[in-house]
Amino acid sequence: MDYVSGDDNTNNKHLAEALDMTREGSAPPDGTTGYDEQRFQGDVETLRDSCFHVAIEELQKIESASGENQEDIDRVIEMLQNARYANDERRAQVMAEAHDILQDVWVPPK
Repeated sequence: MDYVSGDDNTNNKHLAEALDMTREGSAPPDGTTGYDEQRFQGDVETLRDSCFHVAIEELQKIESASGENQEDIDRVIEMLQNARYANDERRAQVMAEAHDILQDVWVPPK
């Protein structure tokens, strides 16, 4: 799987942060990026864990999306919550899928 790359523009700060986190969270789980290693001795959270946490949190803050856009956001939240504790390969894949979905979402500025 390839790491998601590209420049996404949105005027909604919560969507922008979720796009950044899903892009980062899609980093390859092959050990070359360090996203799945503990940052500090005794730390239980990895960078990929942080990406999941922040992406879910930011998406839950979005209240101004309409219709299909909100449905897509809700679907992405559910995808992320369901894959949060899967193996690293699956989590990277779900982050890439979530990023792809969010690229087509429009949310008014906040």
